[in-house]
Amino acid sequence: MKIGLFGGTFNPIHYGHLRGAEEVREYFYFDKIIFIPAGIPPLKGSNAIEGYHRLKMTALAIKDNPYFEVSDYEIQLQEPSYTVNTINYFKKLYEGHALWFIIGVDSFLELPRWHKPQELLRMIDFIVMSRPDSDKVEYKLENCEFIENKQSEDIFNIKNSEKKVYYIRITPLCISSTMLREKIKNNESIRYLLPEQVIDYIKKNNLYRSI
Repeated sequence: MKIGLFGGTFNPIHYGHLRGAEEVREYFYFDKIIFIPAGIPPLKGSNAIEGYHRLKMTALAIKDNPYFEVSDYEIQLQEPSYTVNTINYFKKLYEGHALWFIIGVDSFLELPRWHKPQELLRMIDFIVMSRPDSDKVEYKLENCEFIENKQSEDIFNIKNSEKKVYYIRITPLCISSTMLREKIKNNESIRYLLPEQVIDYIKKNNLYRSI
């Protein structure tokens, strides 16, 4: 199988995440995409609500798509969830299958701050999704260099590695979790920005009011 691993805080999940994952699945012919909400995200922990709620919202958002699954692997951890460990876990779980790691370009550009970024880049192929305000990725990391392949503007090579970074331009939806939390805080409508069942869950559990 070809499996995409889509990690993120999903705080909350919205149509930008869902549409991006669907376009990646279709373009790369994935058999399934696994959403992996971060348990205790090292870089965003202060702004993330309880993992159980983010896991539940993600499950509600993807339940109608037979190609989407959600994993509670990181939520169950009692320590910060480092992506390098998550990738190792899924590589063992799906030994013999092709795995790819899906990430937004904004998170991709924070990669130098991640735990063991060089090792991570040599473990798995990346698929980097565009955002409305990002036209391309040209980024240098210590001992790694992403070089645009002029034959295909969507493919980048990693220096000294057999792995690749694939950059895909997805439908530009100007939605972010930060924006949604601000709208909720200001008592503004978030309708049509994320699934109704997720909105109902947010209201029922009175989430994000403390942010």
